[in-house]
Amino acid sequence: MLNKIFKFGPKEEDKIEWWTVLEGLENVIPIQTAGHFIPNWWQKTPHWQSAEIEEGNKTNNIHNKGTVRRCPAIPEFMGMGFVVPLWCDVEVNIYEDGKFSWHTPAKEFHFDTHGSTQFADWVPRHAKPTIILKPSCPWRVKTPPGISLLQLPMFYEFNPNFTVAPGVIWGDIHHEINQQMLFHKIGKIKIQRGTPLAQYIPVRREDIPYTVTSQTPQQQNWAQSSYYHVRTKFGGGYPQHRKEIVKKGECPHATVK
Repeated sequence: MLNKIFKFGPKEEDKIEWWTVLEGLENVIPIQTAGHFIPNWWQKTPHWQSAEIEEGNKTNNIHNKGTVRRCPAIPEFMGMGFVVPLWCDVEVNIYEDGKFSWHTPAKEFHFDTHGSTQFADWVPRHAKPTIILKPSCPWRVKTPPGISLLQLPMFYEFNPNFTVAPGVIWGDIHHEINQQMLFHKIGKIKIQRGTPLAQYIPVRREDIPYTVTSQTPQQQNWAQSSYYHVRTKFGGGYPQHRKEIVKKGECPHATVK
């Protein structure tokens, strides 16, 4: 049986077009590739953590504990696709009784809302947002045939004020994008222009067969080989092996960073 999956990344000949309905905005606060939005906390985090060990009567400082910076999966995810930053400052006031107001610097920048009966009333109590705002996004997009955009919240920004709901847009047939902002707080919240709103990763819609089995000898060999490609190095084994595979042309959808 075939199940729908998404294969990440467009082919070389594919092109994604972004444009704004507000002429000139592209020169002020453009959409950019996700690598331009790596969080500051990540860049400041060291690769190694100091640890102390006791040897006899002495305590020695050593750098033998890797931090999250040594995880190859996180920076690769952070750098995938595109990021839409907020195109203007906005001030939101959320009150205890559920009422709210919003204010932007110019009338071109408008926000709509999703009432509680559309979403909040139906989710588990602990997940209820205080309000949901939907900015009138000035950006449009067109993807090549068969390519969708996976809309994701900026998880590693750890924004305390809001989270954008994830979803999938068939950008080859629908060109608007909407970021539903689920707010978590009550009070006055100021969000600055340039704040990352959502990440958009191009994915190819395809059907592919799959299996779920006990481990076979061949699968065990695959797993052991990949394990030793990584674990026979003090560090950097995974990205090195990935680059070698891409260089050999064995993984056509991968990219070297």
